[in-house]
Amino acid sequence: MLAIILSFIFVALAAVCNSIMDKPLHHWDKSIFSKIRKNKEWWYSPDSWKNKYVDRDSKKGRVKWLWGLVNKPVQLTDSWHFFKMWMIIFICMAISAHSNVIHWSVDWIFFGLIWNGSFSLLYNIILKKRK
Repeated sequence: MLAIILSFIFVALAAVCNSIMDKPLHHWDKSIFSKIRKNKEWWYSPDSWKNKYVDRDSKKGRVKWLWGLVNKPVQLTDSWHFFKMWMIIFICMAISAHSNVIHWSVDWIFFGLIWNGSFSLLYNIILKKRK
């Protein structure tokens, strides 16, 4: 019974994250987020994707971490990607809630690999415009 309740809670939290992703993207002027003055660049979804670039300019390349060796994770550069990350985590937790705690970590690793692999394959290869 606890597993079912946890699954419902995790699905609800995933939906909350999805609404936080979509409201500023589709209805900025009618959202509570439009009142945010501090960190607007992080919340304003139509423009926030630029945060992953140096000076918000794609020609200057990605913001780097770890002495310039690694791109800053896009999940930390703007609200849309941050809440998408949490939405995916909560969906995986909802699915994993039916297994015991030891299997959760294994489930999350496999769900993460499947999700990111499938997304990257389509986003970066299959759906890319050909010359």
